[in-house]
Amino acid sequence: MINQPETGDLLAEARKVLLESLAPDLVGKRRYEALMIANAMGMAIRELEQRQQGEPGKTDQALRAYLEEKSLDNSGAEAESALATAIRERRVDGDDPALRSVLRTLTKARLRVNNPGFLER
Repeated sequence: MINQPETGDLLAEARKVLLESLAPDLVGKRRYEALMIANAMGMAIRELEQRQQGEPGKTDQALRAYLEEKSLDNSGAEAESALATAIRERRVDGDDPALRSVLRTLTKARLRVNNPGFLER
């Protein structure tokens, strides 16, 4: 059987070629666009890695547990939207340590995909 590359590996190699071979020869708007594409590819790679590690499931579980504890609707794929609505409508206490913990968990998960360097500071 022939080994097939993983999706993340393909993206990583394409990103490497883009950054090392193509982007250096570009200028102005085209260079900016190439770097923007490379950034999006990096985000996709990190999101794939998180999925492989089960991170979204853990984050989703924490969010759903909080919503259930507060007797808020946690059905469907829109749990984050339900939480946002509850916050906007002031159905949850902004000083609640459990709420802050869930928000911190959600924020860190997003930062690990979108801007992992921020967490290192």
